[in-house]
Amino acid sequence: MPDSDQHRLSTSALAKALQLPSQQLFSVLKDYGWIKRLEDGWGLTAKGEFEGGEYIHSKRYGRYIVWPQSLVEHPLLKAIESHRMLSAATLAKPFHLTAREVNRLLGELGWIKHGSQGWELTPFGERHGGVQLENEQSGTFYVLWPESAQTDVLLKQQLQLGASVNQPLNNGDDLFTEPSVYPSVDGHQHRAIEQLQICHWLYMSGLAHSCQRRLPCTDELYADFYLPSYQLYIEYWGEAHGSGELNSQLKRKAFYKDSELMVIDLEPEDMRHLDEVLTREFRKRGIRIF
Repeated sequence: MPDSDQHRLSTSALAKALQLPSQQLFSVLKDYGWIKRLEDGWGLTAKGEFEGGEYIHSKRYGRYIVWPQSLVEHPLLKAIESHRMLSAATLAKPFHLTAREVNRLLGELGWIKHGSQGWELTPFGERHGGVQLENEQSGTFYVLWPESAQTDVLLKQQLQLGASVNQPLNNGDDLFTEPSVYPSVDGHQHRAIEQLQICHWLYMSGLAHSCQRRLPCTDELYADFYLPSYQLYIEYWGEAHGSGELNSQLKRKAFYKDSELMVIDLEPEDMRHLDEVLTREFRKRGIRIF
């Protein structure tokens, strides 16, 4: 046993020091026989106690396991580094994306799919080195990826696509063929780059939608987006260019106000946090977003 006054690390802190996803370390320690699953969390085994593990009691977190800091240099744990696996959150950081956005991009590639218990590895994703794991606490599935995934050309292009959609004001991106027409990956054409952002978000979220859908009971008003499965409209209220566009905006706003149709209104300031805003708006309407 190490000296009692040595600095101790929680399992999550130890994982951070080893630059490993915490769930990977929990899984490895379980496989090594250092910890075991209990009904209310994790418990130490005799092997774990021999390696210096002990319990700490906290009013906030309850009982949890801590380890000596020297374990960062333990041969067994150092060996994991050569097989370090990356989470979606790790893949997301260089591109300023969220883990949720990366999982959607991976889903669009066909490497993972969303099931009833979370993100599941596909045979195609397995070929790219993905490993299926289960969160021991929640029971949900997730996937980790080898470090080599960071240099996979196809994945890199996909992540760059996601990043370009999140930062659309940088003109000159090869994604766009004309300054006035913005084609999305699902084939829709858009007049405004903000509409392209929204379209990509809907597509990557697996939400069927139409663009420029004629509003009911009118021959002249068209919604930016319509989701038929939910009878839901989405409107981006950007700056109007010309009296005709301003008139259309005013009429559409009046129509939505007078009707009982469900609509999500987006303003220019929402576009910098589109994933957060739309996820919140959809969940408020009882629509689950992955």
